[in-house]
Amino acid sequence: MWAPGWPWALTWAGYRIMITGCGSGSVRLTSERATVAVPGSPVPASAIPRLKAIGDRLAKENGGAVPWWISAVVTTQEKALASATPGAGGPGGKTVVYLVTMKGHFKFERGPRLMGPQAPEHRTHAPPLNYQSVVVSAKTLQVIAWGLSPKPPPVAPSSLGPVTWLKR
Repeated sequence: MWAPGWPWALTWAGYRIMITGCGSGSVRLTSERATVAVPGSPVPASAIPRLKAIGDRLAKENGGAVPWWISAVVTTQEKALASATPGAGGPGGKTVVYLVTMKGHFKFERGPRLMGPQAPEHRTHAPPLNYQSVVVSAKTLQVIAWGLSPKPPPVAPSSLGPVTWLKR
């Protein structure tokens, strides 16, 4: 006689392992969430805290901004670069990456500044930078590239896979 509770649950899990493992070289519960980043799949839960920390750090470095929202998708480096830094290519086209996109008020405060007595008169005001895109290696969780823009990315992150909201 089967009683509800642990023994039944363990038996059901064993049955699922047996069925899932048939005909394959590995055993994996079908209800487990993948921990490996695969383009077109949701961002693994294990990567979310680190990606949020990367986004927050880069927002602070670019004007001390507090992003209104931060999203992430799993994609290839080639597609992520087309969204984050249009026109910039690079090696590793099929490498799996996270594309982190943020909306807020960002400032680019690095780079050369105009010097001299007439410099303030010749400065042009930069447009507001409302979007920051960051490409992060799925394997090492290191930033590969990033870009700031006044407009949304030319390649919508939602077109690359399911969007995971890191902050709303």
